[in-house]
Amino acid sequence: MTGTLPVVRLGGPVSNVWLLPKTPDGPVLVDAGFSTAWPGIVAGLKARGLRPRDLTAVLLTHRHLDHAGNAPLLGWHGVPVHAHGRDAAMLTGDAASPRLLGRPGPVAVMCAMENHIPHRLERVAPMADGDRIAGLEVIHAPGHTVGSCLLYHRSSGTLFTGDALINAVPPYVTREALSLPFPDFCDDYPRALDSLRRLVASDLDIRRLCTGHGRERRGPMREALIALLDAVPWSPCPLPS
Repeated sequence: MTGTLPVVRLGGPVSNVWLLPKTPDGPVLVDAGFSTAWPGIVAGLKARGLRPRDLTAVLLTHRHLDHAGNAPLLGWHGVPVHAHGRDAAMLTGDAASPRLLGRPGPVAVMCAMENHIPHRLERVAPMADGDRIAGLEVIHAPGHTVGSCLLYHRSSGTLFTGDALINAVPPYVTREALSLPFPDFCDDYPRALDSLRRLVASDLDIRRLCTGHGRERRGPMREALIALLDAVPWSPCPLPS
C-alpha cells in the first residue's frame, strides 16, 4: 500500500524540526529543536496558518537539547510532549542522564552543554515500542540515548530517525551525507549500531528518511544502510544476507 505524508522541515540550521500538518490527530511536530530555533519554528507555523497551541503533539525522537530544547515552550502552550519512557524520566528529572565524555576540543564543549544544560519538563507522556501516535509507529532504537525512537509512517515508507541515523556528517553536521550516529554523543554506541542492524534485519520498507540533521533523503535505503554498517570495524551482530 502506498500513501502520502505531507512533511515540512522547520528549525535549523543545526537540528531539524519536522512539521506533519495533516496527521489523523491533527498537526504534530517530530522533535522540538535547539532553543534558538524557536522564532523559526513559530514563523514556519504561522506561514501555514498555525500557532504553537494548534499543535496536537510533539514527538521527541530523543532527549538531547538540540532536539528537545523547545519542548518546555511547547508544553507551556499546551502541546502534549511525548518521548520514550526511558528518556521521559530524564527530561522530567526523575532519572539521571548518563554523562557524555567527548574527545578534547569542540566536541567536549558540546558534550558539556548536554551534561550541564538539561531541559526539564513537568510532564512528558511516555511512548513505548509498538505504540501508534498520529499515524506513526514507534520503534524503540536505543543506543544514541537509552530512549531513542524511530517513528515510521508505513503507507508512505517515511522514517523519522532523530540521531539514530542522520543525513549529515558528524560532529558538526554542516555537510550532507548519510551517516551513523557520532560515538561521543551516544549513551551506548555499540547498542546504537545494534539497533540499526535490527532495523536492516526487519526489512522495513523505507523510501524516505527524515533525520535529525540534514535534508530529507528519498529512495531505497536498505543497501545504503548496509554499506554504512559494513564499514564499521567492529559489529555487534551480523548483517542479514
